[in-house]
Amino acid sequence: MVQLYRSGRFSRFTLPNQNIVPVALLYDLDTTGGNSGSPLLNARGALVGVNFDRAFEATINDYAWSEDYSRSIAVDIRYVLWVTSEIGGADFLLHEMGVTAEKGM
Repeated sequence: MVQLYRSGRFSRFTLPNQNIVPVALLYDLDTTGGNSGSPLLNARGALVGVNFDRAFEATINDYAWSEDYSRSIAVDIRYVLWVTSEIGGADFLLHEMGVTAEKGM
């Protein structure tokens, strides 16, 4: 993975006009224990990430939610797809799922 990253081979999963693959997203939706693996959707309903954790300060959300301190963490779907394709060599899975994103998703 380190060698692949250093080579800059990120295929179509890079950020627009940049040669990097984002790894994580920080967002302010209400999550709680047991939400790991839940999809993170954008305003158009497209999958943009997979929830996996909360910032420590947001653990109070189990009792009271506030947008001032609520922060959850998701793995960026572009990173998941890059790992699947380039690290796992499983482009056939992406093809089977109909992933056709072009560079700059």
